[in-house]
Amino acid sequence: MSDPTQAIKGAGTTFWRKKDDQELLTTADYLDDAKWDKLGGVKELQPGEITVEDEEDDYLDDPNADWAKTTPGQKSAGETNLTLVWKPAEPGQQQLVDDVDSGTVTEYRTKYPNGTVDAYSGYINSLGKAVAIKEKITRSVKFKNVGKPKLAEMILAEQAQPAEGGV
Repeated sequence: MSDPTQAIKGAGTTFWRKKDDQELLTTADYLDDAKWDKLGGVKELQPGEITVEDEEDDYLDDPNADWAKTTPGQKSAGETNLTLVWKPAEPGQQQLVDDVDSGTVTEYRTKYPNGTVDAYSGYINSLGKAVAIKEKITRSVKFKNVGKPKLAEMILAEQAQPAEGGV
């Protein structure tokens, strides 16, 4: 793993789906390539954007009622958009079609060139293709992320903590 405190370029970023027979029980499981199937030919990737809803916190008897007040509300992990080179015989791409058919909610991860990962639970809510006259056909996939993601920052912080009961 290269130094995760340094800026990196996106070339070399990969996208993975958790193998059906694997469980993610520890922080190390998110980094273990053996627990994941790699989807090849990533052309473009836009990871989910975490957003926080605004909840109004205004009162009729507020002395500053002219000013809107809000508090942070429910959080969302957004959607992940992925564009792959279309390879219909690739097992990973076939699995994506199966996931749509069965409504599967599973774990997906983005692995960056510095070795860090972001992982999201989610389901595919859009699966399509783009066909251009002089370019390779691509497969577009949109994932609706559900629940709290495991971001690289969180995983690195968990790895830095000493083991429970340790010194």
